[in-house]
Amino acid sequence: MKRIIAAVLLAGALSVLGAAEFTVPRLEMATRGRVEDGDFVLSSAISADLSLTGGYKYGILLGFDFATLDLMDPAAGPFSALNFRIAKARARDLFDLPLELTYFLGAGDDFCSGDEFSDRFGIAPIGTTYRGFFYFPEGIGGDINRRYNGIHSARGTGLSVALTKWGNVVPMFYLYEDFTYNFLGSNQFTPTFDNGEIHYSGDFRVLINNENTKIEFFGGSSLTSDLDVNLRAGVLAHFSSNKGMEFLLQGGIPGWDADSKFGIDNLFFLMEPRLRFEKGGLNVTFFYHPVEYLHIKTAEEKGKVDLNIRFYLGRPETGFSGGLETTMGLKIDGMDDFSLFISPFLSFAASGLLWDAKIRVNILDFDPPTEAFELFIGVRTAF
Repeated sequence: MKRIIAAVLLAGALSVLGAAEFTVPRLEMATRGRVEDGDFVLSSAISADLSLTGGYKYGILLGFDFATLDLMDPAAGPFSALNFRIAKARARDLFDLPLELTYFLGAGDDFCSGDEFSDRFGIAPIGTTYRGFFYFPEGIGGDINRRYNGIHSARGTGLSVALTKWGNVVPMFYLYEDFTYNFLGSNQFTPTFDNGEIHYSGDFRVLINNENTKIEFFGGSSLTSDLDVNLRAGVLAHFSSNKGMEFLLQGGIPGWDADSKFGIDNLFFLMEPRLRFEKGGLNVTFFYHPVEYLHIKTAEEKGKVDLNIRFYLGRPETGFSGGLETTMGLKIDGMDDFSLFISPFLSFAASGLLWDAKIRVNILDFDPPTEAFELFIGVRTAF
């Protein structure tokens, strides 16, 4: 905690002394309330970025995370899991060339999430809303620090270079040494994985921004200290029309050991058609979970499929919105894990923030009735 306060004070001092601009470009807070074994339990997550920019040519980004499954647990007190997430320094027009150099430490860029289009081109968000704490409150495989956001993430210590010569077409190159996925909760930055190996990684990524078509694709590999190779690749495509129709596709391979058999469980696949009309809209999301994500294999995700239908009225980014979600989950190898949730929700914008709330009802499990209801409340920065 002392290190975080020191970092904030240092950024503030640099802002004053160097006539730089200090902002908070991203802030997300969310809390889930539920009854477990007769006790009311709160779990929460927060993620915040602090940005220090000096005009167009350079910028520094510091990010922090906090997550806990139970705020009442003394072993996971309100600040015990507040940790450094990312430090990133960026220089544009390097040597007066159309080059952008970034040095990063921590959880870096998320590939094929759609976020880079908003950050780089200043457009409205195109990524799915079916992600984050509201939809994966227990994380991946019960680990609250792991949640799906895109197909891959450059996490570790490394450099990236972007060529900005062509404006709306931006190739990017990454070279880095991976951190373990769970370094967020340990305050220790060790590059070794569970099997003791070190991963050296490289990725090639391209963004293509057109008026009605946004495309991102990437390919990369990791080499372990034992010379084992892990491959990955993916694509994001977003299409929109002037008649209120949109389509989002995310598909790829988050990770595949080259010496193992390739199968459907290696795939990440999300498809989301959207229909927008004058006073509302409808999003239908189909998501097939991968077994391996960010180098970690989770057996519980094998064959797991989600279907989320979101109907809403209003526009949350400009005022008020409310609606109803139906979320179904199943495994393609059986119906034992079938789930069905109905969730009324509302969102509104105020003072540059988006406020979200929803009640999730487990339709298939009312024993006892008090444990069938969950309340979610969240706040995030508006675009």
